[in-house]
Parts: sequence; C-alpha cells; structure tokens
Amino acid sequence: MKNHEIIIDTTPAFGGKETGPDPLSLVLSALAGCENIVANLVAKEINFDLQGIEFDIRGEFDPRGLMGDPNVRPYFEKVTIHAKVKTSESEDRLKELQEITDSRCPVYTTLKAAGVELESNWVKA
Repeated sequence: MKNHEIIIDTTPAFGGKETGPDPLSLVLSALAGCENIVANLVAKEINFDLQGIEFDIRGEFDPRGLMGDPNVRPYFEKVTIHAKVKTSESEDRLKELQEITDSRCPVYTTLKAAGVELESNWVKA
C-alpha cells in the first residue's frame, strides 16, 4: 500500500483497544470510497451533472458467527447504502447513475457475490 498506514483495531470486548476502526467498519468505508470513485467515473462517461455525493452506509452483523457458531455466517447479513446526490439531473438519470455505479463498483459486487443483502437508496440532495 505504498506509504500509507492504516490502524485497524476493535473494541475491548473483542480484545482490542479501539485505537482505530475495526475491519468490518473498514469494509463499509471501502464501499463508500469505491462507490464515490466509480460514481464520479460513470458521471463523466454518461455526461451526468454530479456536483457532490454523500454516503451513509450501515451493516448488520451477527457476532455469533465470529464467535464460532457454525449456523451464523461471520460477515455482514445486510448492508444499507443511503446516498444523497447533489445534481440537476432527473430521478431517472439518478437511477441510471446508481445502477451503473453499483454494477461496476468492485467492493459492492464483492459483497453481492458473497450473498450479502444490499439495499441501495440514492436520492437527490
């Protein structure tokens, strides 16, 4: 990772000191960053007036899988994406941007391939 340093930790309940985000929080952060980058690329390709985008992404996770319960998967059950998009474009064009972005975002498609339920809601800011 070139010259970047990332501190990854967890809560004391899981043996950490909370000196940085936990790995699953970083997955959600990576999803926000990836969607943002891809949305900007796609906007240029389809001549979409993208003036800004803000993400609020949340994941539902059952820690029993992490703790060894073989009946519970040790990763997200569901991830919900709320995006507020600053644009002069129509709702149909916004939906087009969202669909193309979701289909091309490597982090989104990785979660989808893992069977994580994804709910993506993009609205005009």
